[in-house]
Amino acid sequence: MKLMTGPAGSSISRRSNEIGPVLSETRTMFKNRLASLFIAALLPVSVHAADCPSADTAAKGFVLENTGARSEFHKAEGQIVKTVNHFGGSQQQTVFSFAGLFDLARFSKNEQYAIHPLSDLSRIVPLKKGARTNVAFLALGPDERADTRWSLELTVAGQESFSLGECKYKVFRIKQVTKRGDEQVDILSVLYSPDLQATLAKVYDEGTADEYTVRYDRIQSLTH
Repeated sequence: MKLMTGPAGSSISRRSNEIGPVLSETRTMFKNRLASLFIAALLPVSVHAADCPSADTAAKGFVLENTGARSEFHKAEGQIVKTVNHFGGSQQQTVFSFAGLFDLARFSKNEQYAIHPLSDLSRIVPLKKGARTNVAFLALGPDERADTRWSLELTVAGQESFSLGECKYKVFRIKQVTKRGDEQVDILSVLYSPDLQATLAKVYDEGTADEYTVRYDRIQSLTH
């Protein structure tokens, strides 16, 4: 059998010589593309992981958000936490709370609220599962009777995990019952993060057909 030579053979040879570098370049481009995709896939994880405030960084301030509100948390003196809530439009509310667990004072255009604790608040924290505490206080306001004693009963029902986007936190589920004298005026459960010193969700009408939850969905450092 005679081997193909001449122009036809030269054409095949040329095509082989031309195709070889193209395939080599294609393989190189494909590898570079895969490397880029791999790096791109890793970057969001790194960014999210770096922007999950923790017990070590929460004192620098952080922001919690949902579709209707943005709350800026600032650690103040001792166990006092200052929160500035921004609602739709220009509505704003400033709250001072004990360790982010319950409000001591709230100020806004439409509300001026404050309480004076009669109990020793230092025994409340650190929280432990099963712990029960009764906080006696006076409500301060022009329409409040000076001799009316209020109380806030706190019962730590359990501990669970709570997600804010890519960030996960251990929270205590705490039942809060507010009474004016012997009259119960409010009851709810809160999901509270001791690391952040913040209430991340409130559960109303718990255990009933009308149960609903108001919660935050996102978190980030205040410096961002």
